[in-house]
Amino acid sequence: MPLTPAMEGRARRFALKRTEQELAELAAAPTDEDAFYALPRATSAAWQLGRFEEACRLAKRSIALAEQFSGNWNYANALHAGHTVLGLLALRGGNTQQAVVELHASGNVRGSPQLKSFGPSMQLAKALITVGEMDAVLAYFGQCRTFWSFGSLWLSIWEKKVKRGAMPNFSMNLYR
Repeated sequence: MPLTPAMEGRARRFALKRTEQELAELAAAPTDEDAFYALPRATSAAWQLGRFEEACRLAKRSIALAEQFSGNWNYANALHAGHTVLGLLALRGGNTQQAVVELHASGNVRGSPQLKSFGPSMQLAKALITVGEMDAVLAYFGQCRTFWSFGSLWLSIWEKKVKRGAMPNFSMNLYR
């Protein structure tokens, strides 16, 4: 069943409640490593608040710091969030091709404790479905299968809906 506008509004409000705290945690980070842990959430928070320049800066920083901490459990979270937000920004700027590139970069991760259990963000996937990029989103679902084994059933349901031309109910994966 698709999310109603009221349901989606409640999910968005829930996500927005955390945004200022997530940005404050990043601002208070005393080291690059502390910032690295805070950046995935802060990057998404800036996007949710419509602070697009800040979101772009944080997404790029998240990706850059990930390279310094490539053996860390948070590595995939940093890449996933950074590329998701860069893709949303590209799409917002009218660059669908770059948004697809970023979608696939966000799915080309080895997973993390969070991604393996709660799953990936579907914000960019939903946005790309709305502009007709179904094949790109289906390929992204395939990428997500490599690290989100708990989400196999969800991915199968979402694949069927996209193939039928319907918008999946991404539920809580929409505002990660």
